[in-house]
Amino acid sequence: MKLNTKHLILFFSFLISYNIVSAQPDDVIAIKNELNKWMKAYNQKDLNNSVSIFAENYIGFYAGHPDQTGNSIKEQNDEVFKNKYLKATLSMEVTEIEVGGDLAYVSIKQKWAFKPSIANTAQIALEKGILIMKKQSDGKWKIIRSSTFPVSAQK
Repeated sequence: MKLNTKHLILFFSFLISYNIVSAQPDDVIAIKNELNKWMKAYNQKDLNNSVSIFAENYIGFYAGHPDQTGNSIKEQNDEVFKNKYLKATLSMEVTEIEVGGDLAYVSIKQKWAFKPSIANTAQIALEKGILIMKKQSDGKWKIIRSSTFPVSAQK
């Protein structure tokens, strides 16, 4: 009887471990998809979808600047998108994603490019940062906190 109990416990341990581990790749894929939608929306000047990744309680922390909210980012994007003489683009490299339950942190490298129509070259801003994301009741991942800092170009 003891042997069967041990096997049963071992079986359920594997089953629980499998369910936890197998859920994480799906969450990682879902997070990457949300980040790709964000970049695509920003690059297409799609205001509402460019800010839909930010949760209602989002706060962005940036050295030397006031904290940002989803509304302040929406106002900022609106100003940029309305400027017909400015091309703004966002690209991002995700370097790490760790998921634990309904929270995840994402390590990123971002490249913002702003090119006025009268300029030959774009102004580039390179940043590294951390995004804290939370899985919402509808299953979508949203950014609840973020912090980035400028970095110089790699040589």
